[in-house]
Amino acid sequence: RGMGDRGICGLKVGKLKQVQNRLKCPKCKHLMRSPVQAVCGHRYCADAITDEGMDCIACKEEDEDDVPHLTRSSVNPDPAMSRELNKTKFNCRWQPCPEKMLLPDLIKHMESDCQHREIHCDQCNTQLPASAMDKHLKSQCPKRRVMCESCKESVPNDQIEEHKNRECVGSTQLCISCLARIRDTDEARRKHALTDCPVGWSDGQPCPFGCGPVSNAEEHRQEYVALHTDRLLAKAKSRAVQCSEGQEVGDSVAVGLEPSASNVSTSQIEMKIVEDVFDKAELVYNLEKFGYPEHPKQTSDPRGQAEFFERMRFSRIASDELDKQRDVMSKKLVVTYRAMEPLMAQMQRQYEELSAGDAVYKELLCAMSLKEVRICDLDRSISLHEVGSSDGTLIWKIPFFKERTTSTDYEPVLYSPLLFTDKFGYKLSAVVYLNGQGRGRGSHISLFARINKGPYDAALTWPFKNKVSFTLMNQSSPSDHLTRHYVPDGSSQFQRPTQPTGQLFGFEQFCPKDDLEPKGFLKDDTLFVKVQVAKSPLF
Repeated sequence: RGMGDRGICGLKVGKLKQVQNRLKCPKCKHLMRSPVQAVCGHRYCADAITDEGMDCIACKEEDEDDVPHLTRSSVNPDPAMSRELNKTKFNCRWQPCPEKMLLPDLIKHMESDCQHREIHCDQCNTQLPASAMDKHLKSQCPKRRVMCESCKESVPNDQIEEHKNRECVGSTQLCISCLARIRDTDEARRKHALTDCPVGWSDGQPCPFGCGPVSNAEEHRQEYVALHTDRLLAKAKSRAVQCSEGQEVGDSVAVGLEPSASNVSTSQIEMKIVEDVFDKAELVYNLEKFGYPEHPKQTSDPRGQAEFFERMRFSRIASDELDKQRDVMSKKLVVTYRAMEPLMAQMQRQYEELSAGDAVYKELLCAMSLKEVRICDLDRSISLHEVGSSDGTLIWKIPFFKERTTSTDYEPVLYSPLLFTDKFGYKLSAVVYLNGQGRGRGSHISLFARINKGPYDAALTWPFKNKVSFTLMNQSSPSDHLTRHYVPDGSSQFQRPTQPTGQLFGFEQFCPKDDLEPKGFLKDDTLFVKVQVAKSPLF
């Protein structure tokens, strides 16, 4: 929503209390964003009017008797208010930023330039001022990447300890017994050997492969690796034969293996060794990848275990197998590339369509800017409820007459500020059709008035009976003003209004357009219209 926050249709700016109320949206109480004007004269943000519509909030606050229901189709854009907002300076919303600038520049400043604006860290989602983001990313963010001093790998800061304990090749080492990675410290090695390693054992304990007690367990493991493997293989083969003959495989059957000093059976020790070693070994992935028997942990059949150890001991990955795998991968890459070709072509077409759409958008944006410049409706910058008359006489200035009458973009219809006969009297307003209306279309200007629904209608006399005088003021000769009077006749236009705005009454052929400039009514492309209501009724 640009600078609009969630749930707020307007724009947040600094020192909001100093902003005039007429520039604020009655719904969100913030600066109006894309202002629109309702039939009752109040202005709102464009997004304040939802699809379901709403009752006019400003009318409710003013205790109006008849509150109109506003929908998106019943409101119109207000370019005059947009221009006034764009030409007004406001304070930046981000404190303590001291900037005060025109609204278009302020929006860009608050969105991308202000060093005090609040932004979110992409890594940890912390919200903080933009000026503090560089320091946060370099030294404070828990998700920032840091380099491991041991292996020089980039790791998130909150995972560095886990990395050093489990993954770092510079600060860990492989256990020669179970191939697990452990921290490269005496304490970690001692703890792993005594409590975690399923294969290793300490000095003075019996060898689980039947070699008896050993004085130096590490040297013994390195020296008798081949013997231990042969005995483990023989044990697996023996169990496979017994299984095929239907014999029970018990703890008493051992080929060169003896139970350890603990109460755990030889068979349990053996299976624990087999499962944990191959569960942690890095070789398992390659064995399964190239079609070797499944992991012994999932192979409960002793025959399958024996075949696994046999193949592991005497087999190697042949070069022709690698060539075969390389050929398969090459074919898959070719198929994948061919499948990607139409997708790449489709992406190129979509990119071209987006580029064309972007060009059209820029053209429309330029056209809208030109239209905004041409609509110099400066008098509409004064709200109907902000300036008017309360003594029965209204002098209305209408500038840019020629520009309005030559424009083909909209019908040049103007609405005057409100006119009250007195502080608690009738509520009227004037309407002028610069290119004429009805019989005067194209040749005359048409001048009308209408009685609007007012706050004191219940205390007034109806129908309206006061004479209304319309005067087109001569700016060259004040004695030559053009004045015409309208006398109420008790018709429906003069009854108490039931809608916010009443019916028009006045003159379709008030003055020929060709006489305006020669006779002095139009000067400096500006007209002055005077509307006066008689103080007392005619009958």
